Amino acid sequence: MWKFESKPLQSFLEAELSAGNKIESGGPCEWGSLKYIAMLRDPFRTRAWEGVTALTFRELNDPHYWKSEVEDALVGEMVTCGFAFDQTGRIILEPSA
Repeated sequence: MWKFESKPLQSFLEAELSAGNKIESGGPCEWGSLKYIAMLRDPFRTRAWEGVTALTFRELNDPHYWKSEVEDALVGEMVTCGFAFDQTGRIILEPSA
């Protein structure tokens, strides 16, 4: 099982996995202050970050990176999500969850 140091981020990840999202890739990284990242296949299916002061949600909508991210900057860990696609294979750019 995937384990973050951040308990709030771990709870968010578990909510996403329980809602049917899947981890596509991730692991340790050295990108600025970021130490660990988990990349989910689909757009976020929950809003489990809401009301959790330790977590920051950002909507990027950048196909070069990912759709959205939830970060615990205090420990340098992040969960990102991929995009939804329409029937023609084009990315759907719309707000998460």
